[in-house]
Amino acid sequence: MRAQIWEMKTGVMKIETKTMVGKRITLCAVLLALFSLGASAQTSNDSLRGQQLPETYDEEAITDYLAQKLPLTDLATHDDYVNAMAEAIEKNIPNEEWRVRYRCDFAISLIQMVGTVENPKAIMERYLATTPPDSLAVRVRNAYDETTTSFGKTYPGEQAPDFTFTDTDGRQLSLSDFLGKTLLIDIWGTWCVPCIEEMPFIEKLQQRYAQREDVHIMSIACDKKADRWKNFLAKHPTSWHHYLITPEGDTVLNDVYHTIGIPRFIIIDKEGKIITPDAMRPSEEEFTDYFDKITK
Repeated sequence: MRAQIWEMKTGVMKIETKTMVGKRITLCAVLLALFSLGASAQTSNDSLRGQQLPETYDEEAITDYLAQKLPLTDLATHDDYVNAMAEAIEKNIPNEEWRVRYRCDFAISLIQMVGTVENPKAIMERYLATTPPDSLAVRVRNAYDETTTSFGKTYPGEQAPDFTFTDTDGRQLSLSDFLGKTLLIDIWGTWCVPCIEEMPFIEKLQQRYAQREDVHIMSIACDKKADRWKNFLAKHPTSWHHYLITPEGDTVLNDVYHTIGIPRFIIIDKEGKIITPDAMRPSEEEFTDYFDKITK
């Protein structure tokens, strides 16, 4: 979960990107994803027109139905999207029981998606402020508790969970050894083509910050064999810092940071607190300005 907001032009169901502060998914992005859960982002709005409410309650089918009811104009903020969706629910779901149930399901989906990268407390509170303390409210609270339990340790502002890795000489280090430095951490593997494609951009970034002792650009490989990793580095020399994850560190990446796909970029501040657990890639044109603002 890139430092972008995914803005869907609802008229054509097309996802575009705009720079946003350091998060792959923001509330707007999540709303947009939800609006198109049951439909491909490649599908035009024309193919959705005329779609009817299902005969029996089906959250995905209702989401598809409501997607065609959203305004064909840009919705600039997450409040715009939330309000537009709330209006669509009220106007287009005549069954009151379905409306109540769908608002709950919608809030839970938002919590579960936003909650992978930032605290979704505002979503829960907004829902609870407009609903009685019933079983649906309990479901929303439970979704919040479960999501934050799983992902809360890596929310922006939290102390970065420590994990271990070794340098090219086999010396074991950990994140806590770099307190006092802003860290750009590249999680990668020698077998990963997209990871390798990022290397020229990381090199340019290293050259930009080479004189900054308070900025540390580092790649941590997830390779299982140290020899393969070292051979790759020997054939592809770079000027930034390289490390190899330990088995214990790999467990933390999987279970705490939820590093499912690579490359994955994590940014940590000088106090060891997370700025973003899943940043945009250095190859993206907005990255340099974004990282400059962080380091300044």
